[in-house]
Amino acid sequence: MKFISEEIKKTDTLFGSFKYEFSLRIYEIIQRFYPTIQPSHEINEQLQAYAIAILNCTMSVIDKDRNYPLYRLEEELISMNKLTLKLSKIEENNAFSEAIHMQAKALLVNYFNFIYDLSSTGFRLLEKNTKLYNWEFVSSFESFSE
Repeated sequence: MKFISEEIKKTDTLFGSFKYEFSLRIYEIIQRFYPTIQPSHEINEQLQAYAIAILNCTMSVIDKDRNYPLYRLEEELISMNKLTLKLSKIEENNAFSEAIHMQAKALLVNYFNFIYDLSSTGFRLLEKNTKLYNWEFVSSFESFSE
């Protein structure tokens, strides 16, 4: 039981560190593109929600990649491809969105080395999921920052 408790604490510490650095790095990008935006409770809440969504989808994809049969991963990837295809047309040439997406992916790789163990389908599924949450964050942020 002590081992499980220690592992939970390690995971909580890792997730806390990720959320903190994630919020910090994404906020730096916000400041680069929107220099007049000041820190606020609303921005912080959005950043925390985005970080949690990225963590959850990453852990979900890793679990699916390890435990689901390939055909189920492929079915989900097909669905995500259809959804993100529509989003990619909306987000074309959006440097702000792309900068945030690239930073989120870099942080995931820095914090979760086991991403390198994903199958090619799992990796593409993770990419699509992170892109979906990127679009959600950017859309929400841009709607209240205008």
